[in-house]
Amino acid sequence: MSLSGSLYAAASGLSATQSLSRVTAGNVANAMTEGYVRRDAVLVSSAQGTGGVYVAEVRREVDNALVRMARNENAKMAEHQAMHEGLRDYTLFLGEPGDSTSMASKFSVFNASLTNLVNLPSSQGAQQGAVFAAEDMAATIRDTSNRLAVVRNDVDMEIRYEVSDLNDALYKLKDLNQRLLDYETGTIESAGFHDQMDQVLDDVSGIVDIRITHTSDGLVNVYTTGGAALLEGDLVHDITYNAGDGTFFAGTQEVTPHKDGIRGIEHGSLAGFATLKLETIPKFQLQLDEFARGLIQAFESADSSLAVGQAGLFTDNGFAYNAANLDGLAGRLRVNDAVNAGAGGSPWLLRDGLGATAQGPASDTTQIQAFIDVLDGSVGADAATGMHPDTALKDFASQLVTAQGTETSRSEKAYNAARSAAEVVQTSRQNVEGVNIDEEMQRLLLIEQSFAANSKMLTAVAEMLDTLLAAV
Repeated sequence: MSLSGSLYAAASGLSATQSLSRVTAGNVANAMTEGYVRRDAVLVSSAQGTGGVYVAEVRREVDNALVRMARNENAKMAEHQAMHEGLRDYTLFLGEPGDSTSMASKFSVFNASLTNLVNLPSSQGAQQGAVFAAEDMAATIRDTSNRLAVVRNDVDMEIRYEVSDLNDALYKLKDLNQRLLDYETGTIESAGFHDQMDQVLDDVSGIVDIRITHTSDGLVNVYTTGGAALLEGDLVHDITYNAGDGTFFAGTQEVTPHKDGIRGIEHGSLAGFATLKLETIPKFQLQLDEFARGLIQAFESADSSLAVGQAGLFTDNGFAYNAANLDGLAGRLRVNDAVNAGAGGSPWLLRDGLGATAQGPASDTTQIQAFIDVLDGSVGADAATGMHPDTALKDFASQLVTAQGTETSRSEKAYNAARSAAEVVQTSRQNVEGVNIDEEMQRLLLIEQSFAANSKMLTAVAEMLDTLLAAV
């Protein structure tokens, strides 16, 4: 090799080691920086054949298959997390069948009070005790329904927040797409820019499941895994939410989760909240309303003293049952004021019937026994409740509490399983993208040795040139 060739090779080597040290030092400095992906400088030989080298590009250590898998698992985890956390507090309020504050226990107390009354039909204390037990049970059913309404409102609010965050992220990605052209591919600056973009995409994947494509000039397009466009270059398809019917749109295309016949959202927190909004909460509410209906109709049918259209022991805000007004009935369930002594009523009507105009024989238990017997009758619950239509009224409360508790338990198990799967994939991704300090320090030692070798080469060439010049 000529002296000039040696000089060029050594100079290019020093330049390359300078770039290598800058990349490696950046890796070390950002080892704990969230979203930072390890960089690697790619060295290639000089095209002139002089033996020199240069850094062709600074490459981010990314496994695209792992990234796709991590985002998909993140979307599934976020979906189940939204469902679990949305139901958790409500289920704690609902309790379990054996809890003293649950509606199942309140029903048991009411049932026991009727049994006590049939044994002591003339006792004002037994009469008043049955009224109190009925009011306590009705209040618990109302409170449970109201608590579910709070959950419904909270879910609606969470959906609005998530839609807002998603749109903000899409517009941020649009801006990043527009700025992408300002960066030269394969530079350290470009790598940092792509870190920013990946962080935003990771955030988006927690809200909706996404599929990423790139245009020929490197712009990012974002679609749901179902194929609905969210971002195409610099065009954002704004996500909108209709709280009335629970539908979602990306631009003009409907993307309502789990809806047949559309390319909708499949996973992510929006899918979880939508499931609560459109499926779980309506089913829970229907179960409560059917229980309230069963109570009102049972005590109306068992009360032979009632006139047509007259309210029985349990009422819809004081009125008889109206089949056209079932929705939200549990929140309106109340004991008839006619038996409430505090409201000027007469507790003895429990013994003689709510339609009685005067007290009957003090020892007559016919009507009380009819009330007890009707509790063995089936509720005939709507199939949409998921409960057997032949379930007896006396068993409905405990089965309702069990069914709703099981739903929450199932969502918790699904969330824990999804979280474990997401953590495993994320750990694998981190192993690829993360910085290993020990490895980077070893690289710095090699870079130092390379720098020393190239410096020694320059020194040797300089001495040779000095010797030749001195001989002239």
